[in-house]
Amino acid sequence: MPEVAVRDSPIGGRGVFTLENLATGQVVREFAFEREVTAEAPLRPKAGELPEHCPVINGRRYLVASPDRYLNHCCNPNVYLRHGPESIDVVALRDIEVDTELTVDYLINNAGGDSWPCNCGAARCRGKTGKSFFTLPAPFQREYLPLLAPWFREHYHRELEYLTDSLAHGPTKGS
Repeated sequence: MPEVAVRDSPIGGRGVFTLENLATGQVVREFAFEREVTAEAPLRPKAGELPEHCPVINGRRYLVASPDRYLNHCCNPNVYLRHGPESIDVVALRDIEVDTELTVDYLINNAGGDSWPCNCGAARCRGKTGKSFFTLPAPFQREYLPLLAPWFREHYHRELEYLTDSLAHGPTKGS
């Protein structure tokens, strides 16, 4: 697997940077979790465990391990998380040069949450992260549909059917 490093990020806080050139479709690394967050095993803020490091996947909340917890949001991400039956891989969406920060769009596989100002600096920056895949502008939804995890597709199949039909046919009269 290619090597990565955690460094200060121009986006904010810390970020994950590639130490090698990456090719489109290349698996960068296996995404790592420390543990599931439950009532019996809650977050420990004094140990640096923060809610923003805990995505909900298929209805369960997980604490992301380092370095993956430092993947920053970007409205023009260069990697995505490909969910397989046994693991989640970080995969390059395009060729990426050495020393480039690896970024994901936090709204892929996200059905709801908080939104905050976005500092990604991408030409297509939305200005804020947004709250859900379903609130993304249509061009983003269209682009991200093939990247959705099987569990997300299964859980939100009705919403996705409606969305796919809407994206294919455009808005109806009066909408």
